[in-house]
Amino acid sequence: MTDARERVLAGLRGSPKYRDIAPAALKRTATWAVERHSKPNDALKAAKRKLHQVFGAYLDPKSLKTLDRHMDNLDAGADLDETCRTILRLHRSSEERLDVLEAFYQAIWDEVGEPSAVMDVAAGFNAFALPFAGLPTDTRYTALEIDRRLANTTSRFLAIIGRSGTSLWCDVLSDFETDTADVAFVLKTLPCLEQQEDGAAKALLERLTAVHTLVVTYPVRSLGGREKGMREKYLADVERLARDSCRTLTIIPFDDELIAILKYAET
Repeated sequence: MTDARERVLAGLRGSPKYRDIAPAALKRTATWAVERHSKPNDALKAAKRKLHQVFGAYLDPKSLKTLDRHMDNLDAGADLDETCRTILRLHRSSEERLDVLEAFYQAIWDEVGEPSAVMDVAAGFNAFALPFAGLPTDTRYTALEIDRRLANTTSRFLAIIGRSGTSLWCDVLSDFETDTADVAFVLKTLPCLEQQEDGAAKALLERLTAVHTLVVTYPVRSLGGREKGMREKYLADVERLARDSCRTLTIIPFDDELIAILKYAET
């Protein structure tokens, strides 16, 4: 299997669409593919389909090429709010939240209080929502990002706006440092992780045991706009995760997204 996996890995690393994905994620996907397909070419096709399903479906790779231009514009004095809204429209998940950004974050801070450090797991374009999040500039923000290009751009953006923090290029289903965050964002991420690996949601929460408060959200509609009972399904999922992780669960009423707060009981 090792030779077959290396051939699949070489194919993924040679793909302009996937070569910037974290190495651990590529290895994990290649292993998954060769376990199911005996022919390397079939395994490579399956691996690419898997990566598209969990990553490419939400973001046109061409959009990443525009980010450097937007960062250059910010360096040159472009309007921060307008530029960030333009960027957020490039990512399907971020675009869905665009019209309610301020209300979304305010609902969270009203429940958990103002954090001193935030870790954003599988952050995507979330950093570009920081101007609307209502946090002081000295609140440290650490993004965990699977795509190297986006991780680098996020770090550059944080420097431009004077935000304490960084972006780490990593696979959140592998080992990563939990830093010193007191709140972790896991925004519309767990369904994608479960598509990659059964039990991934529970495994991720186990890696976040050092973080007191988790803000976990789920989509309530498909990319096509249909509800399909998603709110009920994900509510049952997060209730189980809260029990398994020995955390209390609070659901914040919100029409456009299921927002769940998981935290340890105060002693």
